[in-house]
Parts: sequence; C-alpha cells; structure tokens
Amino acid sequence: MAENETKNSPPQKKGRHKLNIKLGDEIAKGQYANLAIIHNNEAEFVFDFVFMEPQRRQGQVVSRVITNPRSAKRMLIGLTEMIRLFEERFGTIEVPEPNEPNSTYH
Repeated sequence: MAENETKNSPPQKKGRHKLNIKLGDEIAKGQYANLAIIHNNEAEFVFDFVFMEPQRRQGQVVSRVITNPRSAKRMLIGLTEMIRLFEERFGTIEVPEPNEPNSTYH
C-alpha cells in the first residue's frame, strides 16, 4: 500500500499526495462575511473579509488572510471552477454591476 493511502481511502492519482490538514473547533465554526476587500503589493495579497450590517454603511473585518501572488492565483482558479460547478447545478449567480445603486463593491 502506498505511503499516502489508508485501508479505507480511495487510491490517489499518481503524483498526488494526500494532505493531512487539521481544523480546530473555533476555526471550524467559520465567520460569515458578505464583503471582501482585496489589497496587494508585489509580494502579497491581503484579503479582508467583512460583515456589513444590513441597512447600515458600517462593517467589521471578521477575518484577514495574507498570501503570496502564486497562492492567490491558485485560489482564483479553484474558486472559478467551484463557481462554474455551482452554476451548472443551481443556475447563474446574479451580481449587480459596480455602478448599480445597491452594489456593494467598486
């Protein structure tokens, strides 16, 4: 049996490695965010996830993720694929244009 397989796990594709990622209880609860603000420089991308209160122009950063450009691009590729699969199954996700009155991004 390969080093990265267990008795009950399906075989891994050749060249793929099984990851062992731990998720603590507090992180597993998650944080709800309805806005993301993204900043970058040549070395990193900063994602601030914000909860904007309904009917108010006030928000609170609930999580900040800092990563490198390569990881940010891999995240974009993965998210693009996940959205494609979601829309294939559930239909198009409608997003207002940035200049529409109720738009929350620029």
